[in-house]
This record gives sequence, C-alpha cells and structure tokens, in this order.
Amino acid sequence: MLRRLPLRAALAALAVPVVVPALLSGPADARAADPGSPPVSGPAADPAARQAEARTASARPRLVTRRAKRQAVAQATAKAVDQPLSVTIDQLTPSTIQESGRIRVSGHITNDDDETWRMINVYAFISEEPMTSSAQLAAAAHTPADEVVGPRITEGEHKDEIEELAPGQTAEYDLSIPRRLLQADTPGVYWFGVHALGENADGRDTEADGKARTFLPLVPQAREGRLSTAVVIPLRRQLVYADDGSVDDLAGWTTALSDGGRLRSLVDLGASAGDREVTWLVDPALIDAVRRLADGNPGRSLAPNLEAGEADGEDTPTEGTDGADGTDGAGDPTTTATPTPEPSPTPSATDDEGGESPLDLDALDPVVQAAADAAQDWLTRLDGAVRPEDQVLTLPYGDVDVAGAAAHDPQLLRRAVARSGNALPGLDLTTTPAYASPGGYLTAQGIAAAEPGTTILLTDAMFPGPAPGVAVVDGHRALVASSGAAAGGPGPDTRTGPTAMRQRLLAEAAVRFLRGGDEPLTMVVPHDWNPTDASSYFSGLDVPWLDLTRVDQISATHAAQTVDSSTLRYPGWQQEAELDQPGFDAADALIRSGSMLQNLLTLNNVVAGTVADEALGTVSYSARTSPIVNRASADGSRRWIEERLGRVRVSAPPRGHALQRQRPVLRHRRQRPRPARHRRAGRRLRRPAEHPRAAGRRRRRRQAGLGAAHRAHRRERRARRLDHGHRQARQPARRPDRPEDPLGAGEQRDLAVHRHRRRAAVRRDRRAALPPHPRRPARPAQHEHPGRHRGRARP
Repeated sequence: MLRRLPLRAALAALAVPVVVPALLSGPADARAADPGSPPVSGPAADPAARQAEARTASARPRLVTRRAKRQAVAQATAKAVDQPLSVTIDQLTPSTIQESGRIRVSGHITNDDDETWRMINVYAFISEEPMTSSAQLAAAAHTPADEVVGPRITEGEHKDEIEELAPGQTAEYDLSIPRRLLQADTPGVYWFGVHALGENADGRDTEADGKARTFLPLVPQAREGRLSTAVVIPLRRQLVYADDGSVDDLAGWTTALSDGGRLRSLVDLGASAGDREVTWLVDPALIDAVRRLADGNPGRSLAPNLEAGEADGEDTPTEGTDGADGTDGAGDPTTTATPTPEPSPTPSATDDEGGESPLDLDALDPVVQAAADAAQDWLTRLDGAVRPEDQVLTLPYGDVDVAGAAAHDPQLLRRAVARSGNALPGLDLTTTPAYASPGGYLTAQGIAAAEPGTTILLTDAMFPGPAPGVAVVDGHRALVASSGAAAGGPGPDTRTGPTAMRQRLLAEAAVRFLRGGDEPLTMVVPHDWNPTDASSYFSGLDVPWLDLTRVDQISATHAAQTVDSSTLRYPGWQQEAELDQPGFDAADALIRSGSMLQNLLTLNNVVAGTVADEALGTVSYSARTSPIVNRASADGSRRWIEERLGRVRVSAPPRGHALQRQRPVLRHRRQRPRPARHRRAGRRLRRPAEHPRAAGRRRRRRQAGLGAAHRAHRRERRARRLDHGHRQARQPARRPDRPEDPLGAGEQRDLAVHRHRRRAAVRRDRRAALPPHPRRPARPAQHEHPGRHRGRARP
C-alpha cells in the first residue's frame, strides 16, 4: 500500500542526501520477508553470516572521523523522519533478562505527522541471537532505523492500544512481557524495543509507523564474580567574563542551573545514586563562578579587604602568585608549590570605587536575581549530592586545555593545577587532581606534564589494539574509559536518553564480564549530556554481577598494562582543535595586569588572584569552540585594568625637603654625642667629641643631599656674606660714640688679612694637637692646601 509522504519528511529528503553507505550489520539476520509480517516460529540463521559475525566480533571497529559520524547520524535521522510516530522508552524494568518474571517497558508515543492516526497498536520485539562483543555493539549502534533487528511479540494480549492521536499529541503506553515469550537463552546482549502500528486516511499496513530500540543483557545468575565499574560525572562549562570581571551570559547560566538544565540534571543524577559510590569530575572554577552568581554577580572589586596593619599574606611565595608568568622569585617554575590560599573574604559588596552595592536579591536586576536564585539552589543540591564516600577529581582550574598548555605554556598549566588545590570551596571533601579532556584524548606531552598522584583518564579510542582497563603510559598510571559505554543507545529514538545510556553501559559491562578476565569498566558521562528524569538510572545498575565502585579503587586493585606513548592515537582533528599561542599570550598578559594592579593597592590582596582565575578560564577546553571570543574576553578585561592603571598619578615633595624631614630621624638613630663646650685661651669653643674629619665628612654628605638648588642658595649667601665683609673692611662704619679711625683704607685691609691668616694658623695648630683618625693616616699640614700655599710653609 502506498503511503503519503508527510510534509516534514519531504523537506528532509530535499535537504539531506538519501545515499546511505554500507555499515557493518548487527548480529540479527536481515529477513527478506515483509517487515510487518508475523514472527517466525523458529530461527532462520545463515551459517555463513554467523561465521562472518564471529570474525567481526574479534576485530575492533574502525575509527571514523567526526564528519563521518555526523553524516551517519544525519542519514539515520533522515530515515527516522519517514516515521510519522516517534516512540520513547522511558522505563525498562528490570534492566536485564532474569530467569523468570516479566519485562515491563513504558514510554510515550507522539504524532509528528500533520494528520490524525487511529487504532495504534504497540508491540515489543526482541532479537533471536545475542551480541557478545563491544565491536558488535558499536556496529549495532549505527544500524539504520528501517532495518529489522528482531520479530515482534504478538502472542496473546501482551500489547497496548491507543485509539487516536491528533497531530502533535502525545500518549503513554505500557507493556508487560512474560519471560517465556522472550525466547532468549544464550548469554549476551539482545536487541529489545517497541513498534507502533496505526492507520491513517490511507488505511493500515504491516510496516511499523514508529519504533524505539535499546539493548537488553542476559547474564546467567550462576556465573561467579563481579565486574568493577566506575561512573564518572563531569561538571564543566565554558566560563566567559565581562570586562569588569562579572560572569557573562546570565541567561545561559540560569537555564543550565535551573530544573531541566544540564548542570542541574547532572547533579540530580549523582544525587539519585543514593548510597552507591560515584566519582565526580569537577572544575573548581565552575563552583567559584556559581558562587559569584549566588552573591549577585558582583564585578571585580578594588576596595580594601584588609584592615590597616593586617598582614596581606604576600610574603610567602606560592606558585603562580609571585611572578606574572607563574614562576617563583628566582624565575624558575616550581613544581611543588602549595596551592594559592583562599584570600580574605572578597569585598563583593563594594564596587571598584569603594562604594557599597546592594546584595539584597530583591534589589537586583530581574535577570541577575533569577541567576542568583538558580545558583543558590544548585549549590544546595550539590552539597547534598556529593557524599563523603564519593571520590572528587578536580580538573586544572578553569578546565585548562592540557594538550595546548603543555605545548605552549607549561607554567600556566602548573599554575592552574596548583590553584585547584586539594579541596573544593564550600565542600568538606578531599579532592584528587586529574587530567581528563571532554573527548578523552591527551597528547604524550600532556601526559608527561602530569605530576605524581594525578589521575589521568584516557579514551579507549587512543589505543590501536584492545584497550586495557588500566594502563601505565611513560610512568604515569591512567584509567581507560569506554567510548562505547558513553555513546548511548542505537536509536532511532533519543540515543542519549537515561534508559538508552544505562542499557548501553550494562551491555558493555555484560560482554566484558562474559568474556572473562579481570578487566574493569570506566564510563565518563558525556560532558554535554542532559539526563532529565534520570531517577532510575542507578537503580537499574543493581545487578549481582556488577560492582559499582570509584576510580581510585579500580586503579589500586587492578593490574596495569604498560603502553608506549608513541603507539597512542591522537587524531589530527584533535590537534587542530588545540588552543594556539595567542590565546595563552592573552591570558598571561591579563595575569600580569592583575599583579600590577594589586601592587598599587595597599589593603587589597585578592584582586590579582581574581584576575588570574578569570584568565585561566579563557584557555579552557570549551574555548576550543570559540577561541576568538575567549581571547577577546581576556583582552577586554586587560584594557579595563589598564584604564584604571592610567588614572594613577604619582607625586612627591622636593628631594631636599624630604631629606630635611628625615635628618632628625637619622640623627636619633645614629645616636651621635652632643658636642662638648669648653673654653680655651680665653675663647669659647665648640669641640666635637669625635674626630673633626668624621664631622667634616658628615657635613659634606649632608650638604650633598640637600639638592643642587639648596647648595646654590648656600653658596650665594656665603658669597654675599664675604662680599659684605670686604666692603666693611674697605669702608668701615663710623660710630658716633667713637672718634674716626686714624688708619686709612689700605691699612684696614691689611689688618683684616692679617687677622684672617692668624685665625687660620690657630685652627691648624689645634688640628695638629688632636690624635689622628683611627682609620686614615693624617696628612702633613704643608700638603693640606698645596694650591693655595704653593708648597711653602704656613706661618
């Protein structure tokens, strides 16, 4: 029967090519019968196909590029658009095939067509043969949506019916299948799903109008042992700051932190684990950004946060805080420096000019208030979700691009690791440093940059052969995460739904457990996954053959395989995506500006650390998708700081005045003795208690520091005084009480010269009678002024 093509499907066919490349087929046999035909009573397997599948199971799936993956998803989506009904699997209980009982599956069916569908019958289906390797699971995940993977279960009344669905309408379904109808006895992973068949204006046919598929493992209960499995929940997000240091994109943060947002859903996922152990992978910069939002998103503050006389904590050097480049005082980068201590409470209640700003959320802007409410609620939920039994791994502060930083700015990478420290703000938990990229790829140079004790998470796609559970790469212990477990379900329904993600994890664990050995399984939840309504995720992992544990316990209890770093695969598109040198240069320039700004502030010891935190966020893994935006953010903050540095004006009093004010302090510090007074030869003299040469040197040093202008002033005064004396000698003043001096002008001048020479001779005699200077030999009197006396003996 011909079926009218919906309008949405026609548009998709024009936009997306319909050519589908040949993909590896799953283990289920492709039937030549009509897809809607009744189920076959007995198995009809081809032996040649079985042998081909066995060979495929031992081979590793080939690596595909991102473009090829996008094309495969687009092609599968184009085929799924032809289905007018979309089906979801929201609940699947139990999550594995038991020896007895029932399998209950429920979900929703939505009419995506532009016409009404009636008498919709909902059936379950299961494959006849299981999958037994990760390669088969990877191939099955790319199976086209229209390919038949298993017959429907139509026996009895084990179906559900929906009378009518108008365009855009959604209805629930619920199926309960007895264990005996599954006809699954061989251990492995089976296809399982739901088919929806209805009728429209053109009538009814046997082709499924909507379908949903997933994986359903079967592990015998009699099998001994348990598989160690760790689930890692990452909390990371792109951090962009405004020029004034406030967090940018408040609307995006509000969405991510609110109910239904990605960060909120991930925290709720971890909280649903209950008493089960999980591992958290956290960027400390994200926690600080959320706390800033909870405080009303204040900008960068220059107000004092210290009291006068309080120590600023800058005397003890720490890595990344002394030099602008993250080096210590000697210029060599330290590798054992302690993390930057938490500064005094930041003056978030004040603006950059020192004025008060409101912290009352009711007085804030509605957008800021909404972000603050969401941030406060998220922090409360995070505090309750992280338990003392959980392990918390901390990324380098700001989620720094480890591969790019190791190649372009290793000092910045060490700064980020030291800034993360071993504790999260607000959480009384001990943390462990970790290197983990969003995709699991890391260069050999990045692995070598890890300090001892750092947890390294790598993807199994980096290993050319079968990847070990724990590896030692160039002396560094690394855990290998399963890329297949994080890839999600096979579709055509949502591949990253909570049920699809859980069943894929169980499928990977089942084939690994059935294979035997002691190889653990580590699954890192995709960083961009939004697991809405994932309350039953961890409850479905309560199976007797799976041991849910932590990453550190897997690393400590399982043997590691030594791997040469030169054999690891690092795709070219990963290398092209790394941040380049200009991004790190912009971050370093911003850090230097922050240090310069703090050096000018006397009672603020937090602004340099705040600016450095913002700079680290501009070179994160998230910055790979928008490096220009993050570099512009760093440059904008640096210009904001330089603008305020340009307002600084330095003024000081003249040098002479400053020295005059300091001279009494210097005299008091040196504790010079006061000169003694005595009379000699009928005259009152001032004789210093120390050698006069020392006093002369002291006088000359004092005069030399008075400044050129003051010395010129003193010389001018001395010249006027001498000139006045000569004029008085040439023209003596007449006194009314004395008769006129009988001497003439020439005699008076000669008398003045004689007196001057006589006084000079007396001073020389007195100096000769004093003991010599203890550190210098006394000079002969006749050589004291050779130019003046021309070598003659003095009178």
